[in-house]
Amino acid sequence: MAVSESVMTTAVIGNRDLMERLDRDIRAGQLSHAYILDGRVGSGRHTIARHICTAIACQNRPGQILSPGGDSDQMGFFDLDTPPVPREIPADAPLPCRDCPACRKVLEEKCPDIHVIGREGKASIGVDAVRFLRRDVLIPPNDLDTKIYIIEDAHTMTVQAQNALLLTLEEPPPYVLFLLLCDGAEGLLETIRSRAPVLRTRPVPDEDIRRFLRSRKCTLSEDELSSVLLRADGCIGQALTLSDARSLKSISKLRAHCDAFMDACATRRYDRLPAILNDFGSKRDGVSEVLAYVSLAVRDLILLRHGEAIKLKYYTDPDAADGMAGRFTTRSLLRLHRALEKATDSLDGNGNVRLTMMQLAVDITP
Repeated sequence: MAVSESVMTTAVIGNRDLMERLDRDIRAGQLSHAYILDGRVGSGRHTIARHICTAIACQNRPGQILSPGGDSDQMGFFDLDTPPVPREIPADAPLPCRDCPACRKVLEEKCPDIHVIGREGKASIGVDAVRFLRRDVLIPPNDLDTKIYIIEDAHTMTVQAQNALLLTLEEPPPYVLFLLLCDGAEGLLETIRSRAPVLRTRPVPDEDIRRFLRSRKCTLSEDELSSVLLRADGCIGQALTLSDARSLKSISKLRAHCDAFMDACATRRYDRLPAILNDFGSKRDGVSEVLAYVSLAVRDLILLRHGEAIKLKYYTDPDAADGMAGRFTTRSLLRLHRALEKATDSLDGNGNVRLTMMQLAVDITP
C-alpha cells in the first residue's frame, strides 16, 4: 500500500467524542488492555484501529524532548562549533504525526508488532486462531513497546474461541493491546464485554462525508453524490466504496428498476408489473437488492403521507418525493409495503425467485 493512500485512510472523519476520548487516553498513557470497536461495516472501525496503532507507535510524542541526531542536516554543516540543541515537541502537537519512521511503518503495514486476525474466508473465527494468539502473546514486541492484536469480525468468534480468548483477556501480558472489531457487540459473550470497554462508532453527517469525498477530487455529479450518501447512510467506508465507477453504475441500474416499479404503481398501470419485475433479473441477491430499494422508497412515501418531517432514505429530491407521495393513497402504500415484506421473506426463505415475483404482482394489484 502506498504511503499517501495509507495516510488518507488513517485520517478519521467523524466520531469526534470517541476520538477525543482515545486521544486523551493515549497521550496520558492510560489505554485499557482491550477495546471493542462496535459499528456497521464501513463505519470507520478499521480506520480508528489503525489510528490507535499509529498513535501508539509514533516517535514524535507531544511533550517529548528529542535529542539532536547525528546527521549533518540536523547539526548544520557550517555550524560545527555550535552544539545542537535538544528539541521539545509541543504538547498540542498532533498524535500520531504520520511522518516519523515508526508511523510510516505502521501506515505501510510493515510493523511486526501489529497482528490482524480474521475469518480467512470462513464463516467464523475458530478456536485454533485464538490458540495461536495465546501462544504468540507470550513473545515480547520487537519494534514497539506494545504488541497489538486486531481481531476483525470478532462477533463471529465461536463460543469456544471466545472462551479461549477470555483466559488471555483476564490476565494479559502488560505489553499487549487487543482491538476487537465487531458489527454488534451483543454477539460477544458477556464475559468478554465485561473486560473491554465498548466504543461504538456513530453515523458520520452527510456534509462531512460530502466534504471528504470532494477533498479526494471526487468527480461525482450532485445527483450521483446524493445517491451515494443515501446508500452509505452515515458510513464513510461505504461511501468510498460506492463512489467508484462500477458501484455507481450498479446504483444507477437499481434506482432505474425501482423508479420504473414505483411509477407503474403510482399510475396504476399494473399490467406493466410483470415485465418490470422480470427486468429485475433471476438472481436472488440482485432481486433482493432491488426490493430493498423499493422498500426504502415506500417507507419515505408512507411517512410523507403522514406529514412527518423525515430524513429521506431513497428520494434525493424532497419536492419530487412529496409529489410522488401525493400520487398514492395511504391504503395503497400500506398494501404495497405488506406485499414487499412478504416477497422479501419468501426470498430470504429460499423461495423460488420467479414465483415470488409473480405473487408480488398479484398482491400489489387491487
